[in-house]
Amino acid sequence: MKKILIATLIFIFAISTNAFAHTHLESSSPEDGQVVTEELREITLNFEGKIEQGSKFELSNTQGQSMPVENISINEGKMIGSLATPLENGEYLVNWTIIGADGHPVDGEFSFTVNVSASETTPENENATTNQQNSSQDESVHEHHEQTDDNIANEQTEEKDEGKLPSYLIPVIIIVLIAIAAGVLFGFRRKK
Repeated sequence: MKKILIATLIFIFAISTNAFAHTHLESSSPEDGQVVTEELREITLNFEGKIEQGSKFELSNTQGQSMPVENISINEGKMIGSLATPLENGEYLVNWTIIGADGHPVDGEFSFTVNVSASETTPENENATTNQQNSSQDESVHEHHEQTDDNIANEQTEEKDEGKLPSYLIPVIIIVLIAIAAGVLFGFRRKK
């Protein structure tokens, strides 16, 4: 009986250590589900732990067409890729594959939408005062849109975080359940 209990505890410890060791995506820019309203030139992925060289990500549109990503750089737990040209309006999917500090490959994906409004062109013969007025109005509208987009993104992140369990919680629950099972087995053994 002791051998079974010890083997079970060793097995659970090995599983929980493995669960702790895997590196997962902590955040990204743009965020999963975000609507981007400004020209996008860079995609950033932040992971919970250090990632190794050889980690990468690919970008594609909803038709499955691959979009060129240049200069992917990796620094500790951050991976950044530059885009050769700004993305056109539409939905995009990022597929990432990393090699965690433990040497295990981990992959995942997230999506976002680009919705940049067409910029208005001003005739060259208009005077500088009109240009300044238009510029300040555009900045005011742009700031309002940024605040609204930030509020929407924060609400979406909060909604996603509400349904998401922290990565450390599952191994803790498993360990507690095993401890309870061991206590019950130990109690039955004492009664005999």
